[in-house]
Amino acid sequence: MNDVVIIGGGINGLVAAIALARQKLGVLVVDRRDTTGGGAITTTSPKGFKTPTLTHSLGPLSADVVRALRLDREKLEFLMPDPVLTTFGTSGEAVTFHRDHVLTAASIDRVSTHDAAAWQPFVQTMQKLASVMASINRHPPPAIDDPSASELWRLLSVGRRARALGRRDMTRLARYAPMAVADLVGEWFERDLVQAALAARGVFGHLLGPWSAGTGALLLKRMAEDPMPVGCGMTMRGGPGALAEALTSIAVRAGVVIRTKAAVSRVLTRDGTATGVVLQDGEEVPARTVVAAIDPKLLCLTLIDPADLPVTFRQRMTQVRGRGVTAKVNLSLSAAPTFTALHGDEVPLRGRMLIAPDVDYIERAFDAAKYGKHSPRPWLEIAVPTVNDPSLAPDGQHVMSAYVHYAPRTLREGTWADVRDALYQSVIDALEPHAPGIDALVIEREVITPEDLETEWGFSGGHVFHGEETLDQWWVSRPVLGAAQYQTPIAGLYLAGAGTHPGGGLTGQSGLNAARTISRALKRRR
Repeated sequence: MNDVVIIGGGINGLVAAIALARQKLGVLVVDRRDTTGGGAITTTSPKGFKTPTLTHSLGPLSADVVRALRLDREKLEFLMPDPVLTTFGTSGEAVTFHRDHVLTAASIDRVSTHDAAAWQPFVQTMQKLASVMASINRHPPPAIDDPSASELWRLLSVGRRARALGRRDMTRLARYAPMAVADLVGEWFERDLVQAALAARGVFGHLLGPWSAGTGALLLKRMAEDPMPVGCGMTMRGGPGALAEALTSIAVRAGVVIRTKAAVSRVLTRDGTATGVVLQDGEEVPARTVVAAIDPKLLCLTLIDPADLPVTFRQRMTQVRGRGVTAKVNLSLSAAPTFTALHGDEVPLRGRMLIAPDVDYIERAFDAAKYGKHSPRPWLEIAVPTVNDPSLAPDGQHVMSAYVHYAPRTLREGTWADVRDALYQSVIDALEPHAPGIDALVIEREVITPEDLETEWGFSGGHVFHGEETLDQWWVSRPVLGAAQYQTPIAGLYLAGAGTHPGGGLTGQSGLNAARTISRALKRRR
């Protein structure tokens, strides 16, 4: 019998598997797809283009994960592009964000001297505020009813960090979290192009617009994971799938057994305790502990017999909001795209590019999604990963990856099969004014809708974060009250996916936090 069976071989599942295997536990990972990695995969097209299928940026991986798994000893080739982001305006202007704050300020100065002067104070202030959230992210949330001494000590440490901010920044933290991100960035910057680049990060992946309350907290949360205000865009040579391959190799060396094409149809229980899983082919896999590194809503509403869960708990799970709004378009190109605002400079192509010229442009795209339509003028985050890694495409050719917002999972009229081509055309229409002739370069195209994310990848509602990360679905309420410490009402059944605290991008922190919690619980049980 396995000590632990982990459902889902995404980044969090692999991190949890490695951490548990190093505690001398027998670990089996089962995954529904034909490869591990979850959202971090690289696929090869029929014409030999290697595409970052779902994500073109990684996390970045949490420093805690790197240390705990000793990844610094592995031969992992991370790519840290610089500049990190270039955003395009409607009149041919562009602002480029670098890792160096001075270089960023110099770029901003071309459009606003005021905003250039505000950049470094803004970054320093926001990073200081986000550090409080970062300290919360590193540990499981405390028990609400009966917190342990160690949990109380950690809360005290967080309180001390918040107190160290000083009165002015403590006030800012209290104000910024419930604010609309548009108001937050509007207090610092005057130019639309700069405001929109920051606001876009605060609404990425969510059915929220820049004028929605609480999006200030989402920007802080993103900066707690990655202190670059517009994101660092880290990836790996070979695409994001190279990280999954590396973690898979580390897991196997640690003794983990991995089975792909092994979809779980049901979690087995006996007398209120998890005893294993049943695969879709009917095979029963017994285990002393079951860990679900998948969408918690999918687990509780699909893979568990309703009679095994308390009615109130199951009801809470049905109420978890996870309304997907992100589509993905992957393009194989015959040549590098030419962006007119760059005037022939290809250096910005190393980083990501943003088509969201002002806050109202993002809000109007959101308006369409509110009423069940995909936006005819979406805001886009684009990457051309072959600029940094030519091995991803045949010589002289390129891959383009685009996140598309907003594209709601549930359409008011028609189906995604009906409007898939219209979504693609809206992306080309948004690109064309900035990269003339882009359509003529397209050799292959792939359009991934929120419906595909739900049906093929198991993201409930097509939500890329396995549930919205708003203040009411964060920390002790992620995924729901009563399950924030990675446990469920079923003994021996734990959660470890992105739908748990702290969630977010591909950082691995949820998997590591869960593994530590599970390891302590198993030691107590023994």
